[in-house]
This record gives sequence, C-alpha cells and structure tokens, in this order.
Amino acid sequence: MRIRSRLAPITVLTMLCLLSCAPAAPAPSPTTAAAAKPPTAVPVQAPTALPAKPAESKPAPEKAPAAAADWETVLAAAKKEGKVAVAGAPGNLYREAMKGFEAKYPDIRLDYQGFNPVDFTTRFNQERQAGQYLWDVYINGPTTFDVTAKKAGDLAPLRPVLILPEVTDESVWLGGFQKAYLDSEKQYVFAFQAEVSPQVYVNRDVVPDSDLTTVQGLLDARWKGKIALHDPRVDGAGNGRIASWTGQLGEEFVRALMSQDVVLTRDTRQLTEWVVRGQYPIAIGIGGTDIFEFTKQGLGLNVQPLGAKTPEAWRLSAAFGAVRLVSNAPDLNAAQVFVNWLLSREGQTAWAQVAGRASRRLDVPRLEGLSPEPGIDYFDIDREENLALRDRAKQIAQEVLH
Repeated sequence: MRIRSRLAPITVLTMLCLLSCAPAAPAPSPTTAAAAKPPTAVPVQAPTALPAKPAESKPAPEKAPAAAADWETVLAAAKKEGKVAVAGAPGNLYREAMKGFEAKYPDIRLDYQGFNPVDFTTRFNQERQAGQYLWDVYINGPTTFDVTAKKAGDLAPLRPVLILPEVTDESVWLGGFQKAYLDSEKQYVFAFQAEVSPQVYVNRDVVPDSDLTTVQGLLDARWKGKIALHDPRVDGAGNGRIASWTGQLGEEFVRALMSQDVVLTRDTRQLTEWVVRGQYPIAIGIGGTDIFEFTKQGLGLNVQPLGAKTPEAWRLSAAFGAVRLVSNAPDLNAAQVFVNWLLSREGQTAWAQVAGRASRRLDVPRLEGLSPEPGIDYFDIDREENLALRDRAKQIAQEVLH
C-alpha cells in the first residue's frame, strides 16, 4: 500500500501530460486508498483509483465510509455485491436465526461461519497480518479484542450505517439506543442481546431459604468449604461474576469470599453436578441452561437463584449478541443491509424465537428467566469502561487462591 500511494500521484501527473485536453480527478491520498468502498453504490473506478492491495499497516477506524441517506441506493448496491460474509456465534441455532435475512433479501447470499471468540481472534489476526480482508460483520460476545481491534483500525464505525428509523429509535431499546453501545465512543460495538443470569445458585434441599438470603451472606462462616466456583483466574463465568462484584461490592468483599475455602473447577458440568447433588450446595458460575439438563431428568428441582431481585444477585450480559462492522469490508453495502436487518424488529424476533436468546429490543417477545426485569439497575460488566475489572478479578484471585 505504501508503494501504491507514492506512485498514484506520479501516475496522475503522467496522465495529465498525455491527456491535457481532459481534466483529471484529484489523486487519492494514502488514507483514501485504504478506505473501504462506499456504501452508496457499487464502485466503478478508474485504474489509478482502484484500492491498493492490503498492506501491513492498519487503516484508521474513523475513515470508514459514511452511510448513504437513501436505503434503496444501498440495497441496489448490496444486490450487485451479492453476498455478505459474517463471522458469528458458534452453534446451529444462531445460523438458523439468520435465515430470515436470506428469505427477505434472496439476492444477497449470507456466508455465515460460527466461531468461539478466541478462535476467531486468532484467525482474524493472522489474516490481517497476511493482508487478507475477508469479513464484513463480526457477531459474538464482547472481549478485549474489541478494544485492541478498534485501536488497530480493524473495526469501522457501525453507527453511521444504521439508518433504518426502527433501528435507531431510542424507545425500542432497553435503556435507549445509545446505551446499547459497549465501547467508550458509542460507535463500534452494539449489544443487541441483553440477558440476565443469576450470579449464584443454591441447593435449597441442603441450604434452607432462611439460612442464606443475600449475596453478602456468602461470607458467613457456615458456608466455608461449601462454595464451588468456576475458576476466576481465567476468562469465563467465574471471572465475570467476581469482576462484577469487584465493581459492585468492592475488593474487600471478593477477597473475603474467595477466602471461604472455595472449591474451583473449569468444568461447568462438574460445577452444576456438584450443586445439584449437594456435594457443594452453593455454586457460582452456572446458568439456567446448565441446570435445565438435570431438571429434565428430575434432578436439582430445588436448586434456586440466590438474592431475589437485588442488582448484585444478577449478571447482565450481551452473551454472543454484540455486532461490529469490520474495517475494509469487501461487501460494505451488503454488510449495511445485513446489520440493519439484524437490529430490526424482524431480525431480533428471529434471534429471540429461533436462537432462544433475549433481545435488547423491547418490542420483541420476552424470554422468561432471561429477559431483564424492569426496575433493576443491573451492573453491565461487558462495557469497555468495566473491562479492566476482569483483569483485576484475575489478579485478586491469583493472590488469594494461589
């Protein structure tokens, strides 16, 4: 790219000399040459203005093309591109939920591949180092990748391409449209899923309701050696819960909790089985879907969330439901159509009903036990300003648990 940007002005000057009777277009700057194609139409460019071969340097994120005001223009250009490449959440249900897009826009093929976040991050970084720009949209859970990719110019601003009024309507989103953005700039990472899960499950056949009613009650000496925890020293459910409490209840609380001779595991099924069978009647780091596998067999029927509707008793999460626009997207118009559909009422209804995940939109079906309850001020650990709490939780856990 560096070589192309130096030669482009020379090429233009040469053409001016040879074709003095015709005015020439201004030579593109290196930044313009690196930008993705505009979403308003399928580009038809002169040879000197063709995008340079992707180089090692990363484009600045603020240079992504602005959205077109005319939806029909974008849609026509998207149909000419003919496809959109989406790296999404793992699992067939998520892919099934996306089929509604293909049904509505049959001229745009959806190339969807599911990844765990760590697998996508590794592959994406390798592709970018090789100068390959293969993806248009990335849908998955929020991680530190969002911060590093944003700073490296690997994400383009999503906000300018969200142009359907039903998508940008403040009234249809939990807390408003603005609050759904997880990044500090409110531009890059949009959490369309808002799912709540209990921080703690208790086997009430072993620990009666009257003996333990609050999260703070976990520090009682009676529960020493009776608490099992998904290892908070690594990324996962345990770390997320300890990080949330670090922000809500403070470091003194989490240090005291982890000094309760807690038993650690990195196996969610083992953690669930422990609490179901009462071996460790208090479990931190499992969800309702984990319990459901046992209740189908008639086991763990009295394993219940702890803490009623207090904010520290629940975790608000985007889970796998956060969307980003990748910089230098090869199919930018199709990507724009896709993300507007995904965040529409139709797209989010499919996410809720087909994938079985709770949407942040308030005008789609609620999911009992997963959709946030009104009136609770949930702590959102997924926001960029709170990400440092995850690392701090790991550090505290390493200090206390050794």
